[in-house]
Amino acid sequence: MAKTSIGAMIRRDVPPVEAPAHAQRIQGGFDELWVVEDLPFAGGISQVAAVLDATTDVIVGHGIAPAPFRNPVTLAMEWATLAELHPGRFSAGIGHGVQEWMGQIGARVESPLTLLRESVEAVRRLLAGETVSVDGRYVQIDDITLEFPPGIPPLVSTGVSGPRSLRLSGAVAAGTILPEMNGPIEISAAREFIAEGQAEAGIIGHHRLTVFGAFYVGDLEDLPEQDLGGKGAWAAIATRPDEAAGQLQSLIDAGADALILVPIGRKPADQLQLAAEEIVPALIRA
Repeated sequence: MAKTSIGAMIRRDVPPVEAPAHAQRIQGGFDELWVVEDLPFAGGISQVAAVLDATTDVIVGHGIAPAPFRNPVTLAMEWATLAELHPGRFSAGIGHGVQEWMGQIGARVESPLTLLRESVEAVRRLLAGETVSVDGRYVQIDDITLEFPPGIPPLVSTGVSGPRSLRLSGAVAAGTILPEMNGPIEISAAREFIAEGQAEAGIIGHHRLTVFGAFYVGDLEDLPEQDLGGKGAWAAIATRPDEAAGQLQSLIDAGADALILVPIGRKPADQLQLAAEEIVPALIRA
């Protein structure tokens, strides 16, 4: 099994005009960079394209495309283009979307699980170069084959966290992305639910688990209360880098294949620079 990949998230509040330069500054300290697609911030696909163009060897992830407002054919077209332009450097995530936000734009559906299943299955088949026809509850595709399927299809993960969604991910996706504020206990439980989904679908093989890990290092008085999360939420909050590294190591030990550091607090760029210099070198990659 490959050693744990360590990455960083470009937070949603980074203005898109600043994202490429931000990515260039921090790329040397990480294996992966992930951009956010949250309503009503910057578009995920355009951000990914800009960050891929601005960087060199680092993998860039789209995290996470909401299935309710992303047509699977057009999403596959966009992802195929990014993957073909930057072979082996693009990773993709798709999820339910925040239901409150989906309601704000008239995209909320009665069965998010069904929509996610139909979307993931269609997108993966299209990226593999198959001719796809689907007559589903939400996804309707009539005899579509991508003209330019990628030579190296991107890994498609689902961004989910509930037991039913995790079982679905094991059955239909190649990987799962756990959002920030999930700790070692949740990671271990997620592994079990994913394995159950794989077994039910007759799938054998390793399922990549990417974990978004929130962290902060510094004076705790400078950390806004809203960044601490709700009751039971997990984050690596410390006054020293070595303390944060020890806490983040627990996520790797619990089963994360990729740990994506999500800076919290008022100075995310500074937090990521500190992480690249003092936290990442201290992590023991399984």
